[in-house]
Amino acid sequence: MKLNQRAMVVYCGLLMSISSFSVDITLPSFPEMAQDFATPFSYVQWTVTVFILAVGFGQLLWGAASDRFGRRRTLLTGFIILAIGQLLAILATTISWLIIARVMQGLGAAAAIIASRAIIRDISSGLELARNMAMASAIFAVGPMLAPIVGAVIAEFAGWRWIFVALAIWTLLLIAMLAMMPETISRLDRQALNPSRIISNMRLLFTNPQAFFYMVTSALATAFMLLVLIGAPPVYSNEFGITGMYFAALFAIHGLGIIAGQVINRRLINAIGIVPALIVASVIMVASSGLFVALAYSGHMSLALLLPLLILCNMGFVVFYSNAISLVLDPYPSMAGFVGSVFGFVTHMSGATLATLLVYFGAEDARSLSVMLFVISGAILVALLVQRSRNPQIKTA
Repeated sequence: MKLNQRAMVVYCGLLMSISSFSVDITLPSFPEMAQDFATPFSYVQWTVTVFILAVGFGQLLWGAASDRFGRRRTLLTGFIILAIGQLLAILATTISWLIIARVMQGLGAAAAIIASRAIIRDISSGLELARNMAMASAIFAVGPMLAPIVGAVIAEFAGWRWIFVALAIWTLLLIAMLAMMPETISRLDRQALNPSRIISNMRLLFTNPQAFFYMVTSALATAFMLLVLIGAPPVYSNEFGITGMYFAALFAIHGLGIIAGQVINRRLINAIGIVPALIVASVIMVASSGLFVALAYSGHMSLALLLPLLILCNMGFVVFYSNAISLVLDPYPSMAGFVGSVFGFVTHMSGATLATLLVYFGAEDARSLSVMLFVISGAILVALLVQRSRNPQIKTA
């Protein structure tokens, strides 16, 4: 039995969730890991850092490979590397061993991210591409919502190693589903890994005003979202004394914004088009972060207000990001893997670098976090409006 188009989009949503799920599911187990390995807490935090870096750099490795060898073969290879990394984590006896295992997991997960974007581009274009990307992103949102809670429950009753057992089982299920998915690339590019072809493709991508603009603004949007992820825990802890399972539950509720955003996004795309939907998304980000600033500085911030504000931040981000990906991928049907890999690397690494620098200067209280979010979202909105006024003919379907 072969997967139909809708089932393939659902499968791509599951592939997209691998990276964030693999990070978030381990967060509740950090204290136990530090105790088991008799290592500083900061060393355990490195298991997330190296995973994210491996995902970022790994995307560059898999993009052209998927254009050369096909989506299915690339995915299978990535799954094998991911599974080996999960097995190493289960058997880890030192924190260094676990860090190496996480690097392998990141490299394997990167293949799934690249393949998911390329497959959606293979089977759709224009408005349909944006709608399918929205659907996949909505499915992806379930991962970050459930992961901390699942991780906390597993760690509580079985220990942190069983988290990686569960991830390994999930990987095997995805491999089984892969057996039912047809190859989606219409023609393999035999020269995709040739250095001259890579340079040529890079030139095509970075000299396209549409692709370049939405790649840059997506990097800003990624920084916005990472600040929410990094800044929320200390704000909840320092402002309201919320940690542990209570925080994990609130963190999961944030994901409702992503699901709601994609439901709204599909309606927006049909009603007003992709670019206007991007502007609406950025307005939501500016409005929610602006209200965050006002409440933080007026002293009227409460948990009942913080939670919906962060949900709205998530909603605006996911509408923006999924549509921006579509506008970058759409002009390049014959090199979707390569374009998706460069997009992922640029937005992932640039966004992470910017967010890290901003956190260094302080994002542990509601005031500083709210200002940073407002400035970034404001920059995105201004850039969109300027771009729209200069290029009113920009592609929307």
